[in-house]
This record gives sequence, structure tokens and C-alpha cells, in this order.
Amino acid sequence: MASSFTTSFGIEKIATGEQSGSWGTTTNYNIDILDRIASYKSVGLSDASTATLTVRAGSPSDGGNNVQDGMYRIIKFTGTLSQNCTITIAPATTTSYFVFQNATSGGYSIIMKRGSGAATVTIPTTKSNMVYCDGSDEVISVSALFEFGSMSSFTLAGTSGVNQTISDSNT
Repeated sequence: MASSFTTSFGIEKIATGEQSGSWGTTTNYNIDILDRIASYKSVGLSDASTATLTVRAGSPSDGGNNVQDGMYRIIKFTGTLSQNCTITIAPATTTSYFVFQNATSGGYSIIMKRGSGAATVTIPTTKSNMVYCDGSDEVISVSALFEFGSMSSFTLAGTSGVNQTISDSNT
């Protein structure tokens, strides 16, 4: 039985009795994948209207071709844009979440999409967004689900040891 790969991140599952004497290389590739899943990456964008962020190889032949920028969970996009840039997360079948930061200059948004799905998430320049990809061609803004808007006033009162009221009129 040959090795197989996990659906979302392409971690190689070595078959019983396979890769005798060379399994260390595969294990190291798998650790590289896990390291990326727990880490941050700055990704430079060229001034183009589209780009692709690959999470994993569609059909990995080995772990060496399966360590992509899209495996990082926190990604800071940099570069200078003169137009909005639509970034397609590939492949469309991978379920994953990201925290994206639009640190590009030029004042343009990045638009996250997945495959041919109609749903997109727009991230204005200088803003961040947590995005979830559900594996069915859709991207969902998790940040929008928790958006609280602005508050005209905020009051915090306590009765334990200190009895004060703190007010702030900032939004």
C-alpha cells in the first residue's frame, strides 16, 4: 500500500512497511508542514489584479513539493498595489482558516476568494480579517461574525476592592 496524504494540509501518511530507511525525510517534511500551520509569513504581492495563495499541492507526489505559503495560518500581504487584488485560495477543497493582514501600500483592497465560489471577503488596506474556508468553494469572514461596531460610551464598574467608574467616549 502506498503512502496517502491528508485532505486539508497534505501531511503524508506513510503506509505500513513503506519507506524503510528513508522515512526520516518524509517525517521532516511533515514537521515543516506542521511548523507552517502554527506560524506567520509575510507574502509580497506584485501589482496585479489577481494572485493565487496555494495551501497545498493538489496531488502531492512527496512532502518536498508540499510546503506552500498558504500553509501559514497568519499571512501579512505586502507590496504596492495600484488596483484591488483578488487572491484565490487553492485548492478549493481544503478546509482551513487564516488571519490575513492587508499591509500593502497604495490604498487598495485585497479580495479573498475560493475556486469558483461567489462568496468573497474584502480586506481594505491597513485592516485584518480572520477568514474560514469551508472546503466547498466558499470563504467566510469570521471577523464579520464578531463585529461589534462602535460604542458611543463604555462604562466599567467594579465592587471588588476598588469602586470606580471608567468612561471613554472613543469609538
